[in-house]
Amino acid sequence: MENNKNLLGNSRRTIEQAVEEIHRLGSELNRARAEAAQVSKIKDDFLSRISHELRTPLNAIMGIGELLWETGLDETQANYFSMIRESTSQLIRLVDEILDFSEMHDDAASRIPEVFSFRDTFEPAFVQFRLKAQEKGLYLFVHVDPDLPELVRGVPRWIFQIISALVDNAVKFTDHGDVLLRLYPLDFQDNAFTLCLCVTDTGIGVPKEEQQRIFQKFTTVHDSAKYSGIGMGLALAEKLVSRLGGRIWVDSELYLGSTFYVSLPMEMAAKSHAHSAETVAGRTLRILLAEDEPVNQFTTVELLKKEGHFIKAVENGRLALEALSRDSFDLVLMDISMPEMDGLEAAQAIRSGQISHVDPDIPIIALTAMVMPADSQRCMAAGMNAHVSKPVETRKLQEIMDQVLSRRQ
Repeated sequence: MENNKNLLGNSRRTIEQAVEEIHRLGSELNRARAEAAQVSKIKDDFLSRISHELRTPLNAIMGIGELLWETGLDETQANYFSMIRESTSQLIRLVDEILDFSEMHDDAASRIPEVFSFRDTFEPAFVQFRLKAQEKGLYLFVHVDPDLPELVRGVPRWIFQIISALVDNAVKFTDHGDVLLRLYPLDFQDNAFTLCLCVTDTGIGVPKEEQQRIFQKFTTVHDSAKYSGIGMGLALAEKLVSRLGGRIWVDSELYLGSTFYVSLPMEMAAKSHAHSAETVAGRTLRILLAEDEPVNQFTTVELLKKEGHFIKAVENGRLALEALSRDSFDLVLMDISMPEMDGLEAAQAIRSGQISHVDPDIPIIALTAMVMPADSQRCMAAGMNAHVSKPVETRKLQEIMDQVLSRRQ
């Protein structure tokens, strides 16, 4: 009997100790989760700040570059300008790669599908790809299958990043010959189909044993002293393809070239979207620009004036509200980080309907260097119609203005 009591006592103490240990481990786990969340927030804040600080001057460089190009340059000046533009584009792509790769670890990363045209969206990029290939004495062939639907629903930014990474990789590792980019559809079922991307080069190829490792970040298979880069392009492409529900693989032999394949599930867009660009293109728009950075304000105003638009520029959200209460505008281009009243506060005030003589439904486009997924979500929550990241080309900005205004008609 005494032994049974001792056993029960020992068992109770063991259970109590186990419960205490579970509580202790639970507390440590909660503390670790809180610390991890704090570290993640610090990382996101740091990346957002770095992105903002880089994109703000890059937007000015690109804008001034566009204005300079239109002044009529001689051949030598045009060559110098092309070098500046290409270097700027490389820096922008590097910033985008770092941010996009960071987003891949966040399940809440922005993946908002939109309707777009492959030809209209990517044709200007194909021109840039060809120019980059020509700098190495290569020729880039681009074949877009005529059966590819004109309008599709997807994430064009991510698809562009995938194509860009594959073409950049092909050009980098090809010293002689050609690069071929093909886009074609397969497996049509109702409104769904599979988009196939193929990039073929005549470069140095990838050894069989390295063909999986090349999709790991910061990995370069060949001599890193000869081939520049930080080894993120293919890793980012693999992550983006995975997030889009697709596949990526390579068929390659050393010294005989490579073909990279990507398959992505896509959706055809309704025909009703086809009128979006035509309905407002060519109109003279009255645009209110809220932008506090002087050089960016100047370049945006000058570039849009050259497109035939009337632009009124102010330095913050408070002045934007005053301008809207006095004059009539077709849309607002709103920076986010501004003194006195930021863009989010101004958008919320407009949408509230409580500002006298201000149309609460006026289209508002965020034009900002704040490009993290949370930034885009905050803009949408504040009532904005679109989020455009700096730097942006005039043509792309015009397309987005057309799309936003066409939805209002």
